[in-house]
Amino acid sequence: MTRRPPPRLPSIDPDRCTGCGRCVAVCDPRVLSLETQPDWRKSAVLHDAGGCTGCSLCALRCPFGAIQMRRPADAAA
Repeated sequence: MTRRPPPRLPSIDPDRCTGCGRCVAVCDPRVLSLETQPDWRKSAVLHDAGGCTGCSLCALRCPFGAIQMRRPADAAA
């Protein structure tokens, strides 16, 4: 059984992300993580797009509006 990709994936704006970790905490499939950026700020990162269910709980939980759900072709934008 092949797994279909979700219709939408989280796209994280690093300029808006504060690294609070709320999106990571609510992600049941654990496909988001916090990473330290070159300027030593933490930022959320989608590290396993194939494991994402597209539930959008991360976007709903983000109090800073840093996560938008986008079609996979648009997720890099």
